[in-house]
Amino acid sequence: MAKGKKVKTKKEKKEKQPREYKPLKTYFTQKTFLGVTLVGVLALVAVYVFVYTDYTERTTELIASNEELQSIVTELEDYNTNMEQYKIEIEEIKTEINAILDQYPSDAREEDMIMLAENLQKRNVIDFDAINMDEKEPVYTVEPYLVQAAAMEGLDESLVFTQKQAVYVNETTYPNLKAVIEQIYESDNRIGINNIVYTKNEEFGVLEGNFDIYFYSVAGTDKEYVAPNITPYIKGTKDPFKSEEIARQIALDMLEESLEGEEGGLGGG
Repeated sequence: MAKGKKVKTKKEKKEKQPREYKPLKTYFTQKTFLGVTLVGVLALVAVYVFVYTDYTERTTELIASNEELQSIVTELEDYNTNMEQYKIEIEEIKTEINAILDQYPSDAREEDMIMLAENLQKRNVIDFDAINMDEKEPVYTVEPYLVQAAAMEGLDESLVFTQKQAVYVNETTYPNLKAVIEQIYESDNRIGINNIVYTKNEEFGVLEGNFDIYFYSVAGTDKEYVAPNITPYIKGTKDPFKSEEIARQIALDMLEESLEGEEGGLGGG
């Protein structure tokens, strides 16, 4: 080995070199960029779902609410504009209601039905065999909230329209039957004829049958019941409707009609 030539040792060959630092931007690879982008998109979606959508729904609700309120305001303005006309119409309706209620008595009782038969006998030849009466029953009820809304004097909490049925079994003649029907409709009571059934008695020439009627009334007004003026009967009266007398009168009327018919036939010959 030549003198003076320096040989590098292994240690010298591996002498530590100073570390080189890479720039920060080299760490942002393509994958890192995509991850950041994804996070940003998710954040925008979350903002849209939880913030924008919520505000959109609330805005829609407010618009609908405002439209409804505006409709109410318009309606109230219309009411206010026509207030005087409405007051006039309300008074007219109240007058009509009172006119209808005035047609109905506050009640209909057995004595009204009996007195009707007596009054019919005073003006017509009719013999009553029986008067069958049913219990009163409701037909229509005006609920309290409607009565209270009307705010009319003389009305209670509710109005109840009722009917009471009576069947008059009798004998009469055809001319008297027509007069009886006319008198029933002229009665002060509120009466409706439900049915009329008669057959002719060929032997005596009279009509036998019955008429079925309803007495109507309304409860809930300040109107008081007025009982009919019933003439007291003498104690021991066996025939309060004078059936025997009426029957004789019917027979006489039929006999007179028959004789008049015969005389007319002879005169025509």
